[in-house]
Amino acid sequence: MRKNIFQRIAVLLVIAASVLVGAAAQDPAPQRAPDLTRIKNFLRVNEQICTGGQPSLDDLARLKDTGVKAVINLRRPEEFDAAGEAARAKQLGLRYFLIPVDSSAPTDAEAKKFLKVMDAAKNRPAFIHCASANRVGAFWMIRRVLVDGWTVDKADEEATRIGLHSAVLRQFARDYIEHHAKK
Repeated sequence: MRKNIFQRIAVLLVIAASVLVGAAAQDPAPQRAPDLTRIKNFLRVNEQICTGGQPSLDDLARLKDTGVKAVINLRRPEEFDAAGEAARAKQLGLRYFLIPVDSSAPTDAEAKKFLKVMDAAKNRPAFIHCASANRVGAFWMIRRVLVDGWTVDKADEEATRIGLHSAVLRQFARDYIEHHAKK
């Protein structure tokens, strides 16, 4: 009888140990997403696109950690260290596109190039930036209407949330849409 009790206790100990080992083998606590709030006007538009102002070189690594595969930069090289950003992106294995846009005089060619880059699935998920997300808002507005079929007003609202505040850029986007919309 005593032997029977010891056997039962031994079985219970084995079961308890198995439960503890199983609990320890489960996935560790989920890791926190990288902090991207340091990027001015950072916004995750959807699963494929995030936008914002100028990221730091360290922010590029954080963006990669979130799954970003491409960086689309709408700043002019004389505004910042374009070569440094391009080199860091390459080092991280990110696709990098520099589409220099003068915020006071954007061109149709720049918008066309932006749309072409954005149309390539291999360039998503993407982070699109300029200095403050002003140019980003205008160019994203164009894409929303011409590619995604949004109304101009709905796209304009989103562009404002992204960072579009310039009357010049807003008018450029509206004019580009008007001239390139399928009729």
